[in-house]
Amino acid sequence: MKAFTLLEMIVVLAIASLVIGIGAGAVQKLTEEHELLRAAHDAERILMQAMTRTLTTVQPQVIDLTTLSQGAKLTVRRAGKKTFDTATNQHLRLRPGGLCEPLTLRWQNGANWVSATLDPLTAGFQELEESL
Repeated sequence: MKAFTLLEMIVVLAIASLVIGIGAGAVQKLTEEHELLRAAHDAERILMQAMTRTLTTVQPQVIDLTTLSQGAKLTVRRAGKKTFDTATNQHLRLRPGGLCEPLTLRWQNGANWVSATLDPLTAGFQELEESL
């Protein structure tokens, strides 16, 4: 009778375990990247809705930037600055004239980050960068 030896079976199982381990790590990294992109898109939706409210009610809106973090570390780079600062206790004021301060938001989770530059006219994102 022909059959596989115990050594052959162990080698096959070791190779299969290695392939599964690599695949599981890749899936986890994709999930983390997707969460950062989702947080950025949700923040864009919230900001654009606030800008719409500002324009329709002719009342300024103030957005607490920490509410846009969605579980990730959120940092902010204001116009004219070169560095990102923590979003804690920072606000964005949307004016009825349709202008807001241009700034860049960065969501970070470990080594991965997504950065979005705010369009001062629409409160949408002009540019979206990823560290992926």
